[in-house]
Amino acid sequence: MSKWHALPILFAILFLPFAAHWPQQTIVLDGIGFYSLAMGAMLASFAGSLRPGHEPLVSTLARHVHGTLRDDVARYTRRVTMFWSFFFAIALLLPAALFLWGPSGSWRWPMTGGTIAAAVFAMAVEAFLRRIVIRNFDHVSLRTTITAFRDFRPASRQKEAADA
Repeated sequence: MSKWHALPILFAILFLPFAAHWPQQTIVLDGIGFYSLAMGAMLASFAGSLRPGHEPLVSTLARHVHGTLRDDVARYTRRVTMFWSFFFAIALLLPAALFLWGPSGSWRWPMTGGTIAAAVFAMAVEAFLRRIVIRNFDHVSLRTTITAFRDFRPASRQKEAADA
């Protein structure tokens, strides 16, 4: 067993006394941890793809669906990747900001469906704006986009799958 596989076990052992004495607080901390992990992973995925020498994540997905991208489409998909990076950064910081400056208990709103609702709304608005901003282009349906995202594998994973 590698040292990384032992980390969750060690964490559970250290966390167990806290959970036994303060179960409600443990549930809250567990929710905060999972929310932070999910938003942080999405932020790292989108923002990491904006680094120099990398292709923006939305551009990669669009290229996976459409093949080569026109310059205006490439610019648009880069901006959409930037938008999602900002979205997940705000989503990650919002519970703490609401805890400090919001009404009592409002810090839980993003973690109990507010972020998902905002993401669905943002996706719908973006799909609408995409058709206005990008003209003379063969737009695909939301279902095709979701299927492409689900089936997408980076080049390194494609090579591993072909070798297996």
